[in-house]
Amino acid sequence: MFNKRPLKRKKLSELVEEELERMIRKGEFKEGENIPSERALMEMFNVGRPSVREALATLRRKGLIEVNNGERAKVCRPTPYTLINELSGIARDYMSSKDGMQHFEELRLLFELMLVRYASIYATSEQKNRLNKAIETCWKYVDDNVNFIHADINFHRILSEIPENPLFIAIHTALVNWLINSHTRACGYLTKEQNTISVKQHIEIYNAICDGKPDKAENILKIHLLH
Repeated sequence: MFNKRPLKRKKLSELVEEELERMIRKGEFKEGENIPSERALMEMFNVGRPSVREALATLRRKGLIEVNNGERAKVCRPTPYTLINELSGIARDYMSSKDGMQHFEELRLLFELMLVRYASIYATSEQKNRLNKAIETCWKYVDDNVNFIHADINFHRILSEIPENPLFIAIHTALVNWLINSHTRACGYLTKEQNTISVKQHIEIYNAICDGKPDKAENILKIHLLH
């Protein structure tokens, strides 16, 4: 026989959050519309202000409402960054575990290899021009680590933008942020010579993309990221 296990009772804030989410998804509160004030919600659900605020905070994290200072909450649509923000805490915890960092490095490598292969086949002239300008900015800051890191990231971000899929951009941004935050100390010790090597590899990647050679671009990028 199974032991009796009492079901966990939901908090009032969870009940309020679930009902408001239902109303939003059913269209009772439409995108761009304000939802009722905190006081009105307190009366509607017969709960206290803390329960309402906690429910609104959860809906905000889900990307279903936005709250600006001094204004009532407004219904909005979740974005790719909503998903990434929800995963950020979990990702950082995992990165601190054994092999966590290595797993994320491998994920970034495979993700960017896919991006550079795609770029070699489908990048437009305008997108290639943006990559070239990003390389020029990298040259400008080879002896300035802080600005060089931003310029380097921008080159890779442009690769993530080429498929014109907002999820790719959000994933790339998240991966870079998580890994950069974990490598902050190491970044301070990069030399001008190391930065120069990185820029030269950017140029090789760019040339392979312009020549429409995905295998070559992929191989150079692999060397670049491992470097």
